[in-house]
Amino acid sequence: MNPTPLPLEQFKRHLHDRFGEVVHLQTHISHVFLAGAYAYKIKKPVNFGFLDFTDRGRRQFFCEEEIRLNRRLAPDLYLGVVGLDAAGQITQTLNESVEPVIQMRRFDQADRLDNYAQAQGLDDALIDELALQIHKFHDIAATAPTASHFGTPDTVYFPINQNFEQIRGFLTEDADLNQIDRIEAASEAAFLRLKPLIAARKQNGHVRECHGDLHLGNIARIQDEVVLFDGIEFNEDFRWSDTASDLAFLLMDLTDRRFIGAARRLLNTYLEASGDYAALPLIHFYQAYRAMVRAKVALFELRADMTAEAQALQWATSRRYAALALDFLTAHTPELWITVGFSGSGKSLAALELVQAVGAVRLRSDAERKRMYPERSERYNANANEFIYTQLANIARTGLEAGWPMVVDATFLKAEHRATFAALAAQLGCPFYLLFIECDTPTLRRYLRARTAQGIDISEADETVLEMQLQQLQPLTPQEEARSFRLRCDAPFASQISDALAAR
Repeated sequence: MNPTPLPLEQFKRHLHDRFGEVVHLQTHISHVFLAGAYAYKIKKPVNFGFLDFTDRGRRQFFCEEEIRLNRRLAPDLYLGVVGLDAAGQITQTLNESVEPVIQMRRFDQADRLDNYAQAQGLDDALIDELALQIHKFHDIAATAPTASHFGTPDTVYFPINQNFEQIRGFLTEDADLNQIDRIEAASEAAFLRLKPLIAARKQNGHVRECHGDLHLGNIARIQDEVVLFDGIEFNEDFRWSDTASDLAFLLMDLTDRRFIGAARRLLNTYLEASGDYAALPLIHFYQAYRAMVRAKVALFELRADMTAEAQALQWATSRRYAALALDFLTAHTPELWITVGFSGSGKSLAALELVQAVGAVRLRSDAERKRMYPERSERYNANANEFIYTQLANIARTGLEAGWPMVVDATFLKAEHRATFAALAAQLGCPFYLLFIECDTPTLRRYLRARTAQGIDISEADETVLEMQLQQLQPLTPQEEARSFRLRCDAPFASQISDALAAR
Protein backbone atom coordinates (compact mmCIF):
# COMPACT_ATOMS: atom_id res chain seq x y z
CA MET A 1 0.00 0.00 0.00
CA ASN A 2 1.47 3.32 -1.07
CA PRO A 3 1.60 6.05 1.60
CA THR A 4 -0.64 9.08 1.18
CA PRO A 5 1.28 11.80 -0.68
CA LEU A 6 2.48 14.59 1.60
CA PRO A 7 0.85 18.02 1.01
CA LEU A 8 4.21 19.64 0.32
CA GLU A 9 3.06 22.24 -2.19
CA GLN A 10 0.25 23.40 0.09
CA PHE A 11 2.73 23.56 2.98
CA LYS A 12 5.11 25.70 0.92
CA ARG A 13 2.28 28.09 0.02
CA HIS A 14 1.25 28.47 3.65
CA LEU A 15 4.85 29.08 4.69
CA HIS A 16 5.22 31.64 1.91
CA ASP A 17 2.06 33.43 2.97
CA ARG A 18 3.38 33.65 6.53
CA PHE A 19 7.11 34.18 6.09
CA GLY A 20 7.79 35.15 2.50
CA GLU A 21 10.61 33.33 0.74
CA VAL A 22 10.75 29.55 1.28
CA VAL A 23 13.80 27.40 0.52
CA HIS A 24 13.11 23.70 -0.12
CA LEU A 25 16.07 21.33 0.36
CA GLN A 26 16.09 17.56 -0.11
CA THR A 27 18.22 14.60 0.93
CA HIS A 28 17.53 10.96 0.15
CA ILE A 29 15.54 10.68 3.41
CA SER A 30 14.17 14.16 4.18
CA HIS A 31 12.51 17.33 2.95
CA VAL A 32 13.69 20.49 4.69
CA PHE A 33 11.87 23.82 4.38
CA LEU A 34 13.56 27.03 5.47
CA ALA A 35 11.14 29.86 6.16
CA GLY A 36 11.48 32.92 8.36
CA ALA A 37 13.26 32.06 11.60
CA TYR A 38 12.46 28.35 11.35
CA ALA A 39 13.41 25.13 9.58
CA TYR A 40 10.90 22.31 9.15
CA LYS A 41 12.14 18.78 8.51
CA ILE A 42 9.85 16.06 7.15
CA LYS A 43 10.97 12.46 6.89
CA LYS A 44 10.30 10.79 3.53
CA PRO A 45 8.27 7.54 3.69
CA VAL A 46 11.18 5.43 2.39
CA ASN A 47 12.81 2.12 3.30
CA PHE A 48 16.51 1.64 2.60
CA GLY A 49 17.00 -1.37 4.82
CA PHE A 50 19.19 0.49 7.28
CA LEU A 51 16.22 2.80 7.93
CA ASP A 52 12.47 2.38 7.55
CA PHE A 53 10.24 5.47 7.54
CA THR A 54 7.32 3.90 5.68
CA ASP A 55 5.06 3.85 8.77
CA ARG A 56 3.74 7.17 10.11
CA GLY A 57 4.07 6.00 13.69
CA ARG A 58 7.74 5.16 13.13
CA ARG A 59 8.31 8.57 11.55
CA GLN A 60 6.86 10.24 14.66
CA PHE A 61 9.00 8.07 16.95
CA PHE A 62 12.15 8.95 15.03
CA CYS A 63 11.23 12.64 14.96
CA GLU A 64 11.02 12.56 18.74
CA GLU A 65 14.30 10.62 18.92
CA GLU A 66 15.95 13.23 16.71
CA ILE A 67 14.89 15.96 19.12
CA ARG A 68 16.11 14.01 22.16
CA LEU A 69 19.48 13.09 20.71
CA ASN A 70 20.36 16.39 19.08
CA ARG A 71 19.46 18.44 22.12
CA ARG A 72 22.58 16.88 23.69
CA LEU A 73 24.67 18.99 21.31
CA ALA A 74 22.39 21.73 19.99
CA PRO A 75 19.61 22.41 22.52
CA ASP A 76 18.88 25.86 21.11
CA LEU A 77 18.33 24.56 17.56
CA TYR A 78 15.83 21.76 18.18
CA LEU A 79 12.46 23.21 19.19
CA GLY A 80 10.17 20.18 19.05
CA VAL A 81 7.82 18.04 16.93
CA VAL A 82 4.73 19.57 15.33
CA GLY A 83 2.13 18.19 12.90
CA LEU A 84 1.35 18.82 9.24
CA ASP A 85 -2.32 18.31 8.40
CA ALA A 86 -3.85 17.27 5.08
CA ALA A 87 -4.34 20.93 4.09
CA GLY A 88 -0.64 21.65 4.53
CA GLN A 89 -1.07 23.59 7.77
CA ILE A 90 1.12 23.28 10.89
CA THR A 91 -0.68 22.10 14.01
CA GLN A 92 0.60 21.60 17.54
CA THR A 93 -1.56 18.50 17.95
CA LEU A 94 0.02 15.17 17.04
CA ASN A 95 -2.27 12.30 16.07
CA GLU A 96 -2.60 9.68 13.33
CA SER A 97 -4.18 12.17 10.92
CA VAL A 98 -1.17 14.50 10.74
CA GLU A 99 2.41 14.10 9.52
CA PRO A 100 5.10 14.61 12.21
CA VAL A 101 7.47 17.48 11.45
CA ILE A 102 10.63 18.53 13.28
CA GLN A 103 10.69 22.25 13.97
CA MET A 104 14.12 23.83 14.33
CA ARG A 105 15.54 27.28 14.77
CA ARG A 106 16.94 28.38 11.42
CA PHE A 107 20.51 29.52 10.98
CA ASP A 108 22.29 31.06 8.02
CA GLN A 109 23.32 28.30 5.61
CA ALA A 110 26.56 30.20 5.02
CA ASP A 111 27.46 29.28 8.61
CA ARG A 112 27.21 25.55 7.93
CA LEU A 113 30.82 24.40 7.95
CA ASP A 114 30.81 22.85 4.48
CA ASN A 115 29.77 26.22 3.08
CA TYR A 116 31.83 28.25 5.56
CA ALA A 117 34.97 26.26 4.80
CA GLN A 118 34.58 26.71 1.07
CA ALA A 119 34.18 30.48 1.44
CA GLN A 120 36.54 31.26 4.32
CA GLY A 121 38.63 28.19 5.03
CA LEU A 122 39.14 26.54 8.40
CA ASP A 123 41.57 28.23 10.75
CA ASP A 124 43.49 26.49 13.52
CA ALA A 125 41.40 27.96 16.34
CA LEU A 126 38.16 26.68 14.81
CA ILE A 127 39.62 23.20 14.27
CA ASP A 128 40.91 23.06 17.84
CA GLU A 129 37.52 24.16 19.20
CA LEU A 130 35.80 21.52 17.08
CA ALA A 131 38.18 18.76 18.19
CA LEU A 132 37.76 19.65 21.86
CA GLN A 133 33.98 19.81 21.56
CA ILE A 134 33.87 16.35 19.97
CA HIS A 135 36.13 15.01 22.72
CA LYS A 136 33.95 16.51 25.46
CA PHE A 137 30.83 15.08 23.84
CA HIS A 138 32.37 11.60 23.52
CA ASP A 139 33.55 11.81 27.11
CA ILE A 140 30.02 12.32 28.49
CA ALA A 141 28.04 10.28 25.93
CA ALA A 142 26.30 7.20 27.31
CA THR A 143 28.42 4.04 27.26
CA ALA A 144 27.00 0.93 25.62
CA PRO A 145 26.17 -1.83 28.11
CA THR A 146 28.80 -4.56 27.96
CA ALA A 147 26.17 -7.22 27.29
CA SER A 148 24.59 -5.30 24.40
CA HIS A 149 25.33 -6.06 20.75
CA PHE A 150 26.35 -2.46 20.06
CA GLY A 151 29.92 -2.15 18.83
CA THR A 152 30.62 -5.89 18.70
CA PRO A 153 32.68 -7.05 15.70
CA ASP A 154 29.63 -8.58 13.98
CA THR A 155 27.61 -5.40 14.47
CA VAL A 156 30.48 -3.28 13.16
CA TYR A 157 30.93 -5.34 10.02
CA PHE A 158 27.25 -5.71 9.11
CA PRO A 159 26.79 -2.17 7.66
CA ILE A 160 30.21 -2.36 6.00
CA ASN A 161 29.14 -5.49 4.17
CA GLN A 162 25.69 -4.01 3.50
CA ASN A 163 27.30 -1.03 1.78
CA PHE A 164 28.93 -3.30 -0.77
CA GLU A 165 25.71 -5.22 -1.40
CA GLN A 166 23.68 -2.06 -1.89
CA ILE A 167 26.26 -0.30 -4.07
CA ARG A 168 26.61 -3.33 -6.36
CA GLY A 169 22.92 -2.99 -7.20
CA PHE A 170 23.75 0.24 -9.05
CA LEU A 171 26.91 -0.88 -10.85
CA THR A 172 27.12 -2.08 -14.45
CA GLU A 173 30.60 -1.05 -15.63
CA ASP A 174 33.53 -3.43 -15.21
CA ALA A 175 35.80 -0.73 -13.77
CA ASP A 176 33.30 0.04 -11.00
CA LEU A 177 32.72 -3.64 -10.25
CA ASN A 178 36.46 -4.38 -10.13
CA GLN A 179 37.02 -1.44 -7.81
CA ILE A 180 34.25 -2.47 -5.41
CA ASP A 181 35.72 -5.98 -5.29
CA ARG A 182 39.13 -4.56 -4.30
CA ILE A 183 37.65 -2.32 -1.63
CA GLU A 184 35.58 -5.15 -0.19
CA ALA A 185 38.56 -7.51 -0.06
CA ALA A 186 40.73 -4.86 1.62
CA SER A 187 37.96 -4.02 4.10
CA GLU A 188 37.46 -7.66 5.01
CA ALA A 189 41.20 -8.20 5.50
CA ALA A 190 41.43 -5.12 7.72
CA PHE A 191 38.40 -6.20 9.71
CA LEU A 192 39.80 -9.66 10.39
CA ARG A 193 43.09 -8.12 11.53
CA LEU A 194 41.33 -5.57 13.76
CA LYS A 195 38.58 -7.83 15.09
CA PRO A 196 40.24 -8.45 18.49
CA LEU A 197 40.82 -4.71 18.96
CA ILE A 198 37.21 -3.91 18.02
CA ALA A 199 36.03 -6.36 20.68
CA ALA A 200 38.44 -4.94 23.25
CA ARG A 201 37.31 -1.39 22.54
CA LYS A 202 33.75 -2.43 23.40
CA GLN A 203 34.88 -3.98 26.67
CA ASN A 204 36.93 -0.88 27.53
CA GLY A 205 33.98 1.49 27.19
CA HIS A 206 34.76 3.16 23.88
CA VAL A 207 31.41 2.27 22.30
CA ARG A 208 29.14 5.21 23.08
CA GLU A 209 25.91 6.84 21.96
CA CYS A 210 27.68 9.03 19.43
CA HIS A 211 26.59 11.51 16.77
CA GLY A 212 26.79 9.00 13.93
CA ASP A 213 26.85 11.39 10.96
CA LEU A 214 29.67 13.75 11.81
CA HIS A 215 30.65 15.65 8.66
CA LEU A 216 30.99 19.35 7.82
CA GLY A 217 27.42 19.58 6.54
CA ASN A 218 26.17 18.70 10.03
CA ILE A 219 28.29 21.28 11.86
CA ALA A 220 27.69 25.01 11.98
CA ARG A 221 29.42 28.09 13.33
CA ILE A 222 26.62 30.00 15.02
CA GLN A 223 27.39 33.22 16.89
CA ASP A 224 31.07 32.29 16.93
CA GLU A 225 30.44 28.89 18.51
CA VAL A 226 30.79 25.48 16.89
CA VAL A 227 27.47 23.58 16.94
CA LEU A 228 27.08 19.91 16.00
CA PHE A 229 23.60 18.91 14.80
CA ASP A 230 21.62 16.32 12.79
CA GLY A 231 23.01 13.21 14.46
CA ILE A 232 21.60 9.82 13.53
CA GLU A 233 18.34 8.82 15.11
CA PHE A 234 17.01 6.22 12.68
CA ASN A 235 19.42 3.34 13.37
CA GLU A 236 20.80 2.52 16.81
CA ASP A 237 23.67 0.47 15.40
CA PHE A 238 24.91 3.51 13.44
CA ARG A 239 24.70 5.75 16.49
CA TRP A 240 26.05 3.41 19.16
CA SER A 241 29.57 3.13 17.80
CA ASP A 242 33.21 3.36 18.69
CA THR A 243 34.15 6.99 19.25
CA ALA A 244 36.97 6.36 16.75
CA SER A 245 34.38 5.66 14.06
CA ASP A 246 32.48 8.84 14.90
CA LEU A 247 35.66 10.91 14.62
CA ALA A 248 36.76 9.09 11.46
CA PHE A 249 33.72 10.33 9.54
CA LEU A 250 34.78 13.95 10.00
CA LEU A 251 38.42 13.15 9.26
CA MET A 252 37.32 11.46 6.04
CA ASP A 253 35.11 14.40 5.07
CA LEU A 254 37.90 16.93 5.64
CA THR A 255 40.26 14.78 3.57
CA ASP A 256 37.74 14.45 0.76
CA ARG A 257 37.29 18.23 0.69
CA ARG A 258 41.10 18.65 0.54
CA PHE A 259 41.36 20.23 3.98
CA ILE A 260 44.26 17.89 4.67
CA GLY A 261 45.98 20.10 7.22
CA ALA A 262 42.73 20.60 9.11
CA ALA A 263 42.16 16.83 9.25
CA ARG A 264 45.66 16.27 10.60
CA ARG A 265 45.32 18.98 13.23
CA LEU A 266 41.86 17.77 14.26
CA LEU A 267 43.13 14.24 14.83
CA ASN A 268 46.11 15.41 16.86
CA THR A 269 44.13 17.84 18.99
CA TYR A 270 41.50 15.19 19.71
CA LEU A 271 44.06 12.52 20.58
CA GLU A 272 46.04 14.84 22.84
CA ALA A 273 42.86 15.82 24.70
CA SER A 274 41.42 12.31 24.97
CA GLY A 275 44.60 10.25 25.24
CA ASP A 276 42.90 7.67 23.04
CA TYR A 277 45.95 6.73 20.96
CA ALA A 278 44.74 3.12 21.10
CA ALA A 279 42.25 4.19 18.41
CA LEU A 280 45.00 4.77 15.83
CA PRO A 281 44.86 1.27 14.27
CA LEU A 282 41.14 1.79 13.60
CA ILE A 283 41.11 5.27 12.08
CA HIS A 284 41.92 4.36 8.45
CA PHE A 285 39.54 1.37 8.59
CA TYR A 286 36.66 3.51 9.79
CA GLN A 287 37.52 6.31 7.37
CA ALA A 288 37.19 3.81 4.53
CA TYR A 289 33.84 2.64 5.89
CA ARG A 290 32.57 6.21 6.14
CA ALA A 291 33.76 6.98 2.61
CA MET A 292 31.75 4.03 1.32
CA VAL A 293 28.69 5.28 3.20
CA ARG A 294 28.98 8.54 1.26
CA ALA A 295 29.59 6.63 -1.98
CA LYS A 296 26.34 4.75 -1.36
CA VAL A 297 24.37 7.87 -0.42
CA ALA A 298 25.47 9.55 -3.66
CA LEU A 299 23.88 6.67 -5.57
CA PHE A 300 20.76 6.67 -3.40
CA GLU A 301 20.26 10.33 -4.28
CA LEU A 302 19.97 9.53 -8.01
CA ARG A 303 16.46 10.41 -9.18
CA ALA A 304 14.68 9.79 -12.46
CA ASP A 305 13.81 13.49 -12.78
CA MET A 306 17.49 14.53 -12.67
CA THR A 307 19.20 15.86 -15.75
CA ALA A 308 21.89 13.70 -17.34
CA GLU A 309 24.46 16.19 -16.08
CA ALA A 310 23.18 15.95 -12.51
CA GLN A 311 23.21 12.16 -12.64
CA ALA A 312 26.76 12.18 -13.96
CA LEU A 313 27.78 14.38 -11.04
CA GLN A 314 26.30 11.89 -8.57
CA TRP A 315 28.22 9.06 -10.20
CA ALA A 316 31.44 11.06 -10.12
CA THR A 317 30.89 11.78 -6.42
CA SER A 318 30.32 8.11 -5.65
CA ARG A 319 33.46 7.09 -7.54
CA ARG A 320 35.51 9.75 -5.79
CA TYR A 321 34.50 8.40 -2.39
CA ALA A 322 35.23 4.85 -3.49
CA ALA A 323 38.73 5.83 -4.60
CA LEU A 324 39.26 7.58 -1.26
CA ALA A 325 38.17 4.45 0.62
CA LEU A 326 40.68 2.35 -1.28
CA ASP A 327 43.41 4.86 -0.48
CA PHE A 328 42.62 4.66 3.24
CA LEU A 329 42.88 0.87 3.08
CA THR A 330 46.21 0.92 1.25
CA ALA A 331 49.23 0.15 3.44
CA HIS A 332 51.08 3.22 4.69
CA THR A 333 54.82 3.35 5.43
CA PRO A 334 55.51 4.68 8.94
CA GLU A 335 58.51 6.62 10.21
CA LEU A 336 59.59 7.70 13.68
CA TRP A 337 60.86 11.15 14.65
CA ILE A 338 61.96 12.45 18.04
CA THR A 339 62.86 15.96 19.13
CA VAL A 340 66.00 16.78 21.10
CA GLY A 341 66.19 20.11 22.88
CA PHE A 342 65.61 22.15 25.99
CA SER A 343 62.29 23.42 27.28
CA GLY A 344 61.26 26.59 25.47
CA SER A 345 63.29 25.84 22.33
CA GLY A 346 60.22 25.24 20.17
CA LYS A 347 60.16 21.44 20.06
CA SER A 348 56.37 21.32 20.02
CA LEU A 349 56.15 23.78 17.14
CA ALA A 350 58.73 21.85 15.13
CA ALA A 351 56.83 18.63 15.79
CA LEU A 352 53.59 20.31 14.70
CA GLU A 353 55.18 21.12 11.35
CA LEU A 354 55.68 17.37 10.86
CA VAL A 355 52.01 16.85 11.66
CA GLN A 356 51.09 19.20 8.85
CA ALA A 357 53.77 18.07 6.40
CA VAL A 358 53.50 14.26 6.58
CA GLY A 359 50.39 13.58 8.66
CA ALA A 360 52.39 12.55 11.71
CA VAL A 361 50.80 11.93 15.08
CA ARG A 362 52.49 14.07 17.72
CA LEU A 363 53.07 12.71 21.23
CA ARG A 364 53.82 15.40 23.80
CA SER A 365 55.56 14.36 26.98
CA ASP A 366 54.00 17.31 28.82
CA ALA A 367 50.47 16.18 27.91
CA GLU A 368 51.10 12.55 28.89
CA ARG A 369 52.81 13.63 32.12
CA LYS A 370 49.74 15.62 33.16
CA ARG A 371 47.43 12.80 32.14
CA MET A 372 49.35 10.15 34.08
CA TYR A 373 50.13 12.30 37.13
CA PRO A 374 47.27 14.65 38.03
CA GLU A 375 49.17 15.72 41.15
CA ARG A 376 51.93 18.12 40.14
CA SER A 377 54.16 17.02 43.03
CA GLU A 378 54.43 13.53 41.48
CA ARG A 379 55.17 14.54 37.88
CA TYR A 380 58.86 15.23 37.92
CA ASN A 381 60.56 12.65 40.11
CA ALA A 382 62.92 10.10 38.56
CA ASN A 383 60.38 7.28 38.51
CA ALA A 384 57.79 9.44 36.78
CA ASN A 385 60.31 10.54 34.17
CA GLU A 386 61.25 6.97 33.29
CA PHE A 387 57.61 5.91 33.19
CA ILE A 388 56.69 8.74 30.83
CA TYR A 389 59.37 7.73 28.31
CA THR A 390 58.14 4.12 28.53
CA GLN A 391 54.58 5.30 27.95
CA LEU A 392 55.63 7.39 24.95
CA ALA A 393 57.43 4.39 23.45
CA ASN A 394 54.37 2.18 23.90
CA ILE A 395 52.10 4.72 22.22
CA ALA A 396 54.61 5.26 19.42
CA ARG A 397 54.69 1.51 18.81
CA THR A 398 50.90 1.42 18.53
CA GLY A 399 50.91 4.19 15.94
CA LEU A 400 53.85 2.86 13.93
CA GLU A 401 52.42 -0.64 13.76
CA ALA A 402 49.22 0.90 12.39
CA GLY A 403 51.17 2.73 9.67
CA TRP A 404 51.22 6.25 11.13
CA PRO A 405 54.26 8.53 11.07
CA MET A 406 54.96 9.35 14.72
CA VAL A 407 56.80 12.34 16.20
CA VAL A 408 57.64 12.28 19.90
CA ASP A 409 57.94 15.72 21.48
CA ALA A 410 60.18 15.44 24.56
CA THR A 411 63.58 16.78 25.59
CA PHE A 412 65.43 13.46 24.99
CA LEU A 413 68.47 14.82 26.81
CA LYS A 414 69.62 11.32 27.83
CA ALA A 415 71.22 9.00 25.32
CA GLU A 416 69.46 5.96 26.82
CA HIS A 417 66.03 7.45 26.06
CA ARG A 418 67.03 8.20 22.48
CA ALA A 419 68.45 4.67 22.14
CA THR A 420 65.12 3.17 23.22
CA PHE A 421 63.33 4.84 20.34
CA ALA A 422 66.09 4.04 17.86
CA ALA A 423 65.75 0.38 18.85
CA LEU A 424 61.96 0.56 18.45
CA ALA A 425 62.30 1.90 14.91
CA ALA A 426 64.88 -0.77 14.06
CA GLN A 427 62.65 -3.52 15.44
CA LEU A 428 59.72 -2.34 13.32
CA GLY A 429 61.89 -1.69 10.26
CA CYS A 430 60.93 1.96 9.89
CA PRO A 431 63.12 5.05 9.38
CA PHE A 432 64.26 6.94 12.48
CA TYR A 433 65.17 10.64 12.60
CA LEU A 434 66.07 13.23 15.23
CA LEU A 435 65.18 16.92 15.22
CA PHE A 436 67.86 18.70 17.24
CA ILE A 437 66.66 22.19 18.18
CA GLU A 438 69.60 24.56 18.53
CA CYS A 439 68.97 27.53 20.80
CA ASP A 440 71.39 29.62 22.86
CA THR A 441 70.78 30.03 26.59
CA PRO A 442 69.76 33.74 26.59
CA THR A 443 67.20 33.05 23.88
CA LEU A 444 65.84 30.05 25.79
CA ARG A 445 65.42 32.15 28.90
CA ARG A 446 63.62 34.86 26.92
CA TYR A 447 61.28 32.34 25.29
CA LEU A 448 60.48 30.73 28.64
CA ARG A 449 59.68 34.07 30.26
CA ALA A 450 57.36 35.00 27.38
CA ARG A 451 55.65 31.61 27.48
CA THR A 452 55.18 31.78 31.25
CA ALA A 453 53.71 35.27 30.95
CA GLN A 454 51.17 34.09 28.37
CA GLY A 455 50.13 31.18 30.61
CA ILE A 456 48.61 29.15 27.75
CA ASP A 457 51.19 26.40 27.18
CA ILE A 458 50.79 23.01 28.86
CA SER A 459 54.49 22.88 29.70
CA GLU A 460 55.30 23.73 33.32
CA ALA A 461 59.03 24.11 32.77
CA ASP A 462 60.51 27.38 34.06
CA GLU A 463 64.01 28.83 34.25
CA THR A 464 64.84 26.64 37.25
CA VAL A 465 64.02 23.55 35.20
CA LEU A 466 66.02 24.94 32.31
CA GLU A 467 69.11 25.36 34.49
CA MET A 468 68.92 21.67 35.43
CA GLN A 469 68.40 20.62 31.82
CA LEU A 470 71.46 22.56 30.66
CA GLN A 471 73.57 20.23 32.81
CA GLN A 472 71.87 17.04 31.61
CA LEU A 473 72.21 17.01 27.81
CA GLN A 474 74.27 14.04 26.69
CA PRO A 475 75.88 14.66 23.27
CA LEU A 476 74.59 12.86 20.22
CA THR A 477 76.52 9.80 19.15
CA PRO A 478 77.97 9.66 15.61
CA GLN A 479 75.15 7.29 14.67
CA GLU A 480 72.59 9.78 15.97
CA GLU A 481 74.27 12.67 14.18
CA ALA A 482 73.86 10.77 10.92
CA ARG A 483 70.10 10.65 11.48
CA SER A 484 69.74 14.19 12.83
CA PHE A 485 68.47 17.43 11.37
CA ARG A 486 69.56 20.54 13.25
CA LEU A 487 66.95 23.29 13.40
CA ARG A 488 67.47 26.88 14.52
CA CYS A 489 64.99 28.05 17.13
CA ASP A 490 65.11 31.66 15.88
CA ALA A 491 64.05 30.84 12.32
CA PRO A 492 60.68 29.61 10.95
CA PHE A 493 60.37 25.85 11.42
CA ALA A 494 58.20 25.22 8.35
CA SER A 495 60.95 25.76 5.79
CA GLN A 496 63.51 23.94 7.94
CA ILE A 497 61.22 20.90 8.25
CA SER A 498 60.59 21.03 4.52
CA ASP A 499 64.35 20.91 3.91
CA ALA A 500 64.73 18.04 6.37
CA LEU A 501 61.99 16.03 4.65
CA ALA A 502 63.61 16.59 1.27
CA ALA A 503 66.98 15.42 2.60
CA ARG A 504 65.84 12.34 4.48
